[in-house]
Amino acid sequence: MTLIFIAFLLIFQVSGASGHDGRPVYLEVNQISDAEYELAWRIPSTVQPTNLPAIYLEGSCDEKKTLSATTGLRGKRLYECMDRDVSLQISLYFPRTNPSLSSIVRIERSGFRSEFLHAGPGVTVIEIPSSINDNSLLSEYGKLGVEHILGGYDHLLFLLCVVWLAFTFKRILLAVTGFTIAHSVTLGLAALGVVTPEIEPTEALIALSIIFVAAELARQNQGSLSWRYPVTVSSVFGLLHGFGFASVLEEIGLPTNDILMALFAFNLGVEVGQLLFILVLVLLAWSVHKTSAGKFDLTTPPSQRLGGYAVGILATFWFFERLATFG
Repeated sequence: MTLIFIAFLLIFQVSGASGHDGRPVYLEVNQISDAEYELAWRIPSTVQPTNLPAIYLEGSCDEKKTLSATTGLRGKRLYECMDRDVSLQISLYFPRTNPSLSSIVRIERSGFRSEFLHAGPGVTVIEIPSSINDNSLLSEYGKLGVEHILGGYDHLLFLLCVVWLAFTFKRILLAVTGFTIAHSVTLGLAALGVVTPEIEPTEALIALSIIFVAAELARQNQGSLSWRYPVTVSSVFGLLHGFGFASVLEEIGLPTNDILMALFAFNLGVEVGQLLFILVLVLLAWSVHKTSAGKFDLTTPPSQRLGGYAVGILATFWFFERLATFG
């Protein structure tokens, strides 16, 4: 039982040490005329400077002009694509290793609404479709929200500890609802520019929130406020996590003509991913209890204490790692 749990936590450690490495590459294709296209991009800061990709628009396209520097995290090029029968594609060439980042592509065509595409982790050739999908904004930003929460190991470990503290179905429901409402508020405020928190301190405080709930699990003081009212803890710290969710939108941007719809879709995706994770937790606890004929129970104080120490150690590592980014 102990080995299973430690292996579960090692997945978080190996997959993403910093806890939030899954931010996407943002690409934008703007059709200026029948044959002219502008390609712009933003690369997440988690990509190493020595591994920044070269990005091109291909398919009977010739580069006409470099509109901005193409050696950093941002760039822009102008292309002429004469053969309209040849499909266009965006190609990303990483000089070292493919970091398995997802990509979100915004396509602007004259006379049409913005179209959005989502390419999964590791995809380096993205086909640009010839037709317009009116539902692409909702689906692609929704996928981005699901991907962000499931790749945000810091958010998931916080939820894991909250579920452990809550213990019963009713208390879990209340705690998760409080977390959802709280992070939805700050996500909206930050994405709309009402408040603009600094990313680095916010990420460090998110790690600190995990340390707090992990310490509560390890101490097993069931008379404390956190144990008696886990909804309070999840709601207060949910405000911080909402700012963390907003950081990915800050990096890729929101469509100016559909800000609220994109924000709604992203938040909806976060909620779907969050519920999927909690469902997996519940099924895991049930299956371990069932297959062991009741000998092992993930909800017992020893399991909670072990979990608290393991999560706390990892979160402490994240905290000091993020403190080191202050400058």
